[in-house]
Amino acid sequence: MSESFKNLKRVPHVLLQTRLEKIKDLLQTDLEAYEIHKDTLNGEHYLLFYYEHLLIADNNHKETYYHLMPLETDDVLALVLGEQLFTYPEHWTQPYLRNSSDNDSYVWFDPAHQTVFDEHAEIGEKLKQKLLEFKQKGSIDEETIKQLFNDLDKL
Repeated sequence: MSESFKNLKRVPHVLLQTRLEKIKDLLQTDLEAYEIHKDTLNGEHYLLFYYEHLLIADNNHKETYYHLMPLETDDVLALVLGEQLFTYPEHWTQPYLRNSSDNDSYVWFDPAHQTVFDEHAEIGEKLKQKLLEFKQKGSIDEETIKQLFNDLDKL
C-alpha cells in the first residue's frame, strides 16, 4: 500500500494529480464545486472543494483555491447518499489539505486553531466589557475590586 497523504507535511500538486481520481460530483456552481476523489494507490477518499476568487483590483484576474479533506468510508457513503452536509467552512472541522502560496504543493490546515482563537477573542471581549463597567462605576473600594476579580474568574 502506498503512503498516505496524511503522513506528508507538504503534498506536491503533481502527486495529487497522478493519484487522485474523481468518483462523484456533489455540487457545482459557476464559482465553486464539491467532488469526492479517491487515491488510486491506497483507496483513501477525499472531499475536494474548490472555488474561484475574482480579483477586481487586479484586472479581474481569477485565482482558484483548492481544499482536500480526508473522508472515512462512512462519510463517503453518507455524502453519496445525500445524508451528510459538506459545505465549506461549516462542515470542514478536521484537518485538510489546501493549496499553498507557491501553488506547487498543498499543506495541512487545522481549523480547530481558528475555533480556539475565536473562543479567546470572545473571552477578551467579555473581559473588556467587565473592565469598562468597573471603570464607569468609579468605585475602587476593596469590595468592588473583589467582585470584579470574581466576575473575571468566572469568564
